[in-house]
Amino acid sequence: MKHIHLLSLLSAGMLFAACAFIPGSAFAQKRIELVDVDLDENTESDSEHADYDDIFTGRNHADSEEIAHETSPITYIQTETPAENPHVKGHGLQLGLTFLGIPGYILDNWFSEHGNVWENGAVNMGYSLDYILRFKRPCEMRFSLSWVNAQTGDDYWLDKNYSDRPQLADYVVQNFSVISLEVAAFHVVNIVEQFAFYYGGGGWFGAIVGDAKTYAISSKCAANADDLSACRHEPGSVPLTQMPPVMGFAILTLGFKYTIADLITLRAEGGFKGYFFGQFGVGVEF
Repeated sequence: MKHIHLLSLLSAGMLFAACAFIPGSAFAQKRIELVDVDLDENTESDSEHADYDDIFTGRNHADSEEIAHETSPITYIQTETPAENPHVKGHGLQLGLTFLGIPGYILDNWFSEHGNVWENGAVNMGYSLDYILRFKRPCEMRFSLSWVNAQTGDDYWLDKNYSDRPQLADYVVQNFSVISLEVAAFHVVNIVEQFAFYYGGGGWFGAIVGDAKTYAISSKCAANADDLSACRHEPGSVPLTQMPPVMGFAILTLGFKYTIADLITLRAEGGFKGYFFGQFGVGVEF
């Protein structure tokens, strides 16, 4: 699990560096623009003095206008205009619908008995609001605010270290969910003009909300039963205190993007971030 963290975080850092930092360039350099100024706009004000000048020069007004047009150079005025960002191509917003699951064999590493998400036909889901920064290089950065339902089915949980002591099992009833901030970087591969494949990684950090109650198992049943789910639990409950209030994990993702009319985007992606997930997204690019 530690290698998954390092791989995804290193890949996200390298992608971000490749997208955002190009040696020898600045994000917003000022640019000098030359503007052609038409001197004919000042002809009217200049003509007020024409008669006075003609008395001493002996030229008539028509001749002076002809000479002015023949001899006046083009005048330029320097104006400063902001340069385009040399890195950023555009932005995007997306609403995402997430389906999540945790294979039982992952939890088996820590528990000999446990509940799980997506039990009894109930699908755990989540939602996200994503901001996407698109680079002129084939890269994207995504910043997300997400919520996922982390509730598991009501069941007995027994630490694997105490698998030979089933009387220590606890019947857990909980309604946890996780609110998190996610940051990820993706490399984008355009397959055709409107269809692209992307992959990358990052990390998330979030807070656990909700509560849980634990009920002690009937010791008499636990001592004689091969299947703890057949045992009744004691009526009295106590709050579950072992869960940390905050947590985080690395993200590994791959997905596909379809763009409609250079504006509307449809995305389908999947990956792993402490749990396996699939997500469908609808958004806009500008």
